[in-house]
Amino acid sequence: MRLVHAAADLPAALTSARSEALTAFGSGELILERAVLEPRHIEIQVLADHRGHAIHLGERDCSVQRRHQKLIEEAPSPAVSPELRETMGTAAVRAARKIGYVGAGTMEFLLDRSGNFYFMEMNTRLQVEHAVTEAITGLDLVEWQLRVASGEPLPFSQASITLDGHAIEVRLTAEDVAAGFLPQGGAVLRWRPPGDRHDVRVDHGLREGGTVPPHYDSMVAKLVAHGRTREEARRKLLSAVQDCVLLGVESNQRFLADCLAHPVFAGGEVHTSFIAQHMGEALAPPCPDVETIAIAALCAAGLPEREPLRLSHTVSTVDLELGKHRWRIELEPASDGTRATVWHEAQPHAMRLAIVRPPADGVFWIECGAQVHKVVLARDADGIHLFVRGRAWRFRPTDPRRRAPRRRAAAP
Repeated sequence: MRLVHAAADLPAALTSARSEALTAFGSGELILERAVLEPRHIEIQVLADHRGHAIHLGERDCSVQRRHQKLIEEAPSPAVSPELRETMGTAAVRAARKIGYVGAGTMEFLLDRSGNFYFMEMNTRLQVEHAVTEAITGLDLVEWQLRVASGEPLPFSQASITLDGHAIEVRLTAEDVAAGFLPQGGAVLRWRPPGDRHDVRVDHGLREGGTVPPHYDSMVAKLVAHGRTREEARRKLLSAVQDCVLLGVESNQRFLADCLAHPVFAGGEVHTSFIAQHMGEALAPPCPDVETIAIAALCAAGLPEREPLRLSHTVSTVDLELGKHRWRIELEPASDGTRATVWHEAQPHAMRLAIVRPPADGVFWIECGAQVHKVVLARDADGIHLFVRGRAWRFRPTDPRRRAPRRRAAAP
């Protein structure tokens, strides 16, 4: 596949594409088609019964994608007016009737900036993102797919379908974002989906002590929020994602939160190049702040399972690494907790840590500076797994004898 912006570039693109096609497929036949630049990915949900009655249930906007695969979906689309919805919906229903389709299905389109739409394909099934359509229509699409398959007619007309509020869904995937969204597998050490206070739908099949195998799609859960407005749904979902804990397996949880929080997404001005154009910093390998590093060192030293004062009264040294980053942390017991000094690039960062609430089921609360943080902790042969301040981290303790000791910094 070659993208050609100017006529002068076409001969070279044809030559290279034909050469690759001959090598891969034994045929140099090529197809030329119009390129739709920075489109939105819009799909229309249809339902059709055995009697030729078909309706649509509005559209979904699936423009936030990586590797041409969807990450965030919402309904309705911020870019689709009632008039455009009727036009696209009519086209989708007409196509379904023309082929005699029966059941739930999805017509997928590209929508350009001028409001022109182009048919891509039909998915003859329910899709991952059908939950956002259920949220705004109040219909159970699984139920109606089964009813139609058993021969029941659809009892509602197009005019009876109304859209209530806005819904947004994210796909939680076991992927290494910094490695190009490389799928991951491994043991599930901690899985704490958002609680009832978040008022979101969570579809998943995870359990602590289980594993994420490498043989299937990398999606492990879906989080869906419904609100009266798009902004209400976005804020509700962002809070839930930030409180969603998955430890032991690398995931895109942090990246999803960054996408939802981005001002361009908040403004609804997304297209299929949103991640490439706006999420560059979030694609880089993450580096934790010094507070998180100090908390990890405290856990590596055996806390919070032990009381801080049971540490040696001399300064204990912990060396941690995360990717290419290395830190030395000095811990010293004090009457009001633990004094921690994080050394990074020859610079000391000192702070006080105190366990506020004792650990229970892998969760404890710690005061760091002037703030109290909830921490979810797990350990395995790979090191210390932490979820703190909406982020999951995996630190590996290293042998402190490999590095020369540094002078102590003055305690705050």
